[in-house]
Amino acid sequence: MGPCLGSRDKKSNQNLINPEAQSDVEDLTGEKEIIEGTKTLVLPEESNVRLWYVVQTKPGNEDRVKGNLLNQEIEPLLPLLGTYQYSNGKVIDRIKPLFPNYLFARMDIGLHYYKVKYTRGVSKILGNGEGPIPISENVIMTIRERMGEDNLVKLEDELKDGDVVEVTSGPFKDLRGIFQKQMSGKGRVKILLSLIGVDVPVQISRWQIKKVA
Repeated sequence: MGPCLGSRDKKSNQNLINPEAQSDVEDLTGEKEIIEGTKTLVLPEESNVRLWYVVQTKPGNEDRVKGNLLNQEIEPLLPLLGTYQYSNGKVIDRIKPLFPNYLFARMDIGLHYYKVKYTRGVSKILGNGEGPIPISENVIMTIRERMGEDNLVKLEDELKDGDVVEVTSGPFKDLRGIFQKQMSGKGRVKILLSLIGVDVPVQISRWQIKKVA
């Protein structure tokens, strides 16, 4: 018979077969080293201080991740952008993430790192080789200042009177014209198109034209 293992040896053997028992190593600085594969991440201890981080989601999972974070009492921020799509002769309203495949989450990284990392739909928390990096509160404030109802972000219109534009879809596709003004209503603008040598005013969706550099 082999030698009997004492309780101390049994605990040691359990650590060898339990990767979680070796994943957290605390040092004298109050930081925690997380060993993941060949990388060692340095995370602060739980501090009850929540900072904003950028969370990358799997494609098309932004809303899913937002809901999952809320269920874990982690504050998410998913800014949205209202756009229009021209399809079959009609302009269709569309709402999409301002930053596709990304959202923001406010968390205590020492407490919530694994909760967020293993949340369904999450790809990773952005950072460097040593761990996640928080972003400035000013970034979040700037985004929120532009947000209206339903988290929709209003972008500044870069077009001004006299700009040369090109139509990107619809019956006037590839024609160039002169931007005149923004019209009231669902993002419609007035441009002058040169048709058969005559400048003709045309109302068109803002999302069917682009500025010519």
